[in-house]
Amino acid sequence: MATVLRRLGTVSTVQALEEDLERRTLDGEFQPGEHLREIELARQYDVGRNTLRAAFDGLAHRGLLIKSRNRGVFVRVLTGRDLAEVYELRAAIEIQAGRSLAARRSVPEAARRALEAEGRLTRGSARRDLVEADLAFHRAIVEGAGNSRLAAVHRDIAAEILLSLAQLMETEYATVEDLTAEHTEVLRAIEGGRPSSAEATIRRHLEAATAWLVTRAGRPGDAPRPPG
Repeated sequence: MATVLRRLGTVSTVQALEEDLERRTLDGEFQPGEHLREIELARQYDVGRNTLRAAFDGLAHRGLLIKSRNRGVFVRVLTGRDLAEVYELRAAIEIQAGRSLAARRSVPEAARRALEAEGRLTRGSARRDLVEADLAFHRAIVEGAGNSRLAAVHRDIAAEILLSLAQLMETEYATVEDLTAEHTEVLRAIEGGRPSSAEATIRRHLEAATAWLVTRAGRPGDAPRPPG
């Protein structure tokens, strides 16, 4: 844990802890439903328990952990209903952002860069890299639309989106080709000034992902995951 704590010159202890606990959760080191033992983790990080609790509070606020009175802190297990609600909100935000950009024919430069970064991935790339590339594109669309409140809500649910994928990625993630094809279609609709086409593409993209995730949450399967 020394590497984590060396970052304390530039960020607070709580922030560094929160970031590393998030990484361990999303990488699967902490399993869904696992009890995070306060004394053990405080010893690992060589921090006080109050400091660790503050990091737990941040992750609980973002939907990654569950705090239970008299029982402790646990990695959240997302249900099918959780996933449906998160993706319904995500779709509303991203569709509005896509329509707004298309109405102005304004393609965010960050979205172009995200698409280029996707193109540098290969079929052998780690699934985590594909997931992050996918979400980076969608984040760029939302941030580029210029509505700070929509962007803030989207950032708030980003951790839950990543958690859902981390918990349900036993099978193949979307291929690089899937991602680039879907995202290229979105950018073309925006460039062409076609709000309805941008909406339809984003909606199809996310509805397929929602159906896959909700099914996986209730029953393990082996179908490749659609992009989203």
